[in-house]
Amino acid sequence: MQAALPPTFDRDATSIRTMIPTKRGGYISTAGFPGLRLRAEGTPYIDRERLHETLVTLRNTGARRLLVLPEEAELPDGAFALVRAAAASLAIDVQFAAIADYSVPEAAFMAGWPQRKAAFLAALVAGETVALCCRHGAGRSGMIAALLLMGCGLPASEAIGLVRNHFDESIETQEQEDWLNGQN
Repeated sequence: MQAALPPTFDRDATSIRTMIPTKRGGYISTAGFPGLRLRAEGTPYIDRERLHETLVTLRNTGARRLLVLPEEAELPDGAFALVRAAAASLAIDVQFAAIADYSVPEAAFMAGWPQRKAAFLAALVAGETVALCCRHGAGRSGMIAALLLMGCGLPASEAIGLVRNHFDESIETQEQEDWLNGQN
């Protein structure tokens, strides 16, 4: 069952990269870390207004859960606490499951995947949006979006193509693409 209308979002006001419809119903959203910005000299910081706008938009598009994929050390101090508090105020369940930047899931991630996958697929069937974020919203979140699409019945090549069709920077490395192809 497909969600009736595609969710809308403002790419300039949020960290959201895409909303991908699924065959199960609902959407998979990929995003950069909510509110993450760079100062002119390149120092990262969390823009609280953009953080709030990203999470409100995700909630308004049906997101009840957010899977955070970057390692805490990649982000400005306190970023995890900020996103956890802001999400809680909007009744969004935040889970943290780190994957190294430009890499693929390790054993610890995969050990928790069956339970997460079941919850995410149930959310999609209920018409919800499942939100995924990494630092930029391309590599890791795109890879896990494709993995979820595979859980919805798409072969790896179609899942990868669909994710890239919605955000062409997705699944950044050959290692990520090869890993997905090995998950069929």
